[in-house]
Amino acid sequence: MRKTLLCLLSIFLIITNAGCNDKLNIEDLTMALLIGIDINDKDEVEMYIASPVFSEDAKEKSEQFKVTSVSIREARNYFDRVAIGMTTGGKVQSILIGSKVIEHEEWTSVLDLLFRDSKTRQNAQMVVVNGKVSDILNFSPKNKPRLTFFLPQLVDTANERNVAFRTSIKKYNQQNIDKGITPFLPELTLKEDLQITGTVLLDDKNVYKRTLSLYETQLLKILNGDLEGQLSMTMPIDVNTGGTKLFPKNRVSFYVQKIKKKIHKKYSDGHYQFDIKLKIPIEITESPVALKNKEANSVEKKIEDKLQNDLKDFINSLQQENVDPVGFGVLARSFKYNQWKKVENNWVKAFQQSKVKLNVKIIITDRGNII
Repeated sequence: MRKTLLCLLSIFLIITNAGCNDKLNIEDLTMALLIGIDINDKDEVEMYIASPVFSEDAKEKSEQFKVTSVSIREARNYFDRVAIGMTTGGKVQSILIGSKVIEHEEWTSVLDLLFRDSKTRQNAQMVVVNGKVSDILNFSPKNKPRLTFFLPQLVDTANERNVAFRTSIKKYNQQNIDKGITPFLPELTLKEDLQITGTVLLDDKNVYKRTLSLYETQLLKILNGDLEGQLSMTMPIDVNTGGTKLFPKNRVSFYVQKIKKKIHKKYSDGHYQFDIKLKIPIEITESPVALKNKEANSVEKKIEDKLQNDLKDFINSLQQENVDPVGFGVLARSFKYNQWKKVENNWVKAFQQSKVKLNVKIIITDRGNII
C-alpha cells in the first residue's frame, strides 16, 4: 500500500512540474488588449497595440507601440524588440480600423491572422475610427477607465440601446464570406469625448460606402431583427399642438417591444420580390397630445405612416447604393437556389433590381401613467 502511494505521489509531482515548464508570469507579458490598423500620410500601413502595464514601479499603467507593416504577425516581431515582455494577442478586446483603411480594396487581407489563428479571441470587437487611430490611442480622459477596458463597454452599451451593432471578428468574417449580405461595422468618433456615431456600411468589396446615422441604425436593426435590450425611438409627427421653434410640441417617443416579422418571397420575370410585414407593439413614453381613445388611434396611425415611409426610403437608398446589410441575399438563396447561383457573384446588382414591399402595423400596448 505504501509503495502504491509513493508511486502515485511521484507521478503527481512529475505531471505538476512538467506543466510549469512553460509558465509565464503576467508581469513578463505585453498583453495586447487593443490592435489598431491605419494608413499614415505617406500611404504606409501602420499597426498599433495597446497593453496594460502590470509592474508596480511603472508610473504609466498602459503602453502603446506602433510599427509600419502590412502583417500583424510581422508587427509582433517588432513589438517584441521594444516591449517589456513577450507580446501576446490572445486577450484582444478591440480592433480599431482607421477610416483611410476602408477606402482601399483588399484591406481585409491584413486581418487574415485574426481569422486564422485559433489563439485569437474571436469575440473581440471591430470598430471603424472616424479619423486617425492614433488620436483615439492618445486620448486619456481622467474620468474614464483605461481605453482598453472602456472601449468595449462603450460599444456594448450602444448595442444594448440599439444605436449601434456589436460586430465581432467572427461575425465580420461571416459577413465577409457570405455573398448574401454586405458587411457593416460600428463607427467611433472622437469629439469632446469618445462617441459611437453610427454604422459604417461596406460594399461587396469591403470598401466604404456610407455611414448610417443613429436613427438609420435603428431602422436597420428593425429590418434584420438584431435587437438587443430596449429599442427607444423618438420621431416628429404631424400634429397641431402649438409649441415654439425652440420647444416644438410634435415629438412622440416609445419603446419597441418584440417585433413579429413575416417575409413572403417571390421570383417573377427575372427579379426577386420581398413582401415584408412588420407587426410592432409599442409603449408610449412621451406624447405631444392626450392619449384618449380617439387621440391614441390618431397617434398610432401617424407613427405607423412615419415609420413605414422611413423604412421604405431607407431600403430604396440601400438599393441605389448597391449595399445589402439587411441580408436580402440570404433570403434569396433560401428560396430560389438555382436562380441565386446565377446572381450570387453580383448579388448587389440583383438586389438593386429587386422589388421590396413593406407593410408596418403599429399597436400601442401602453399609453403611460397619464392619458
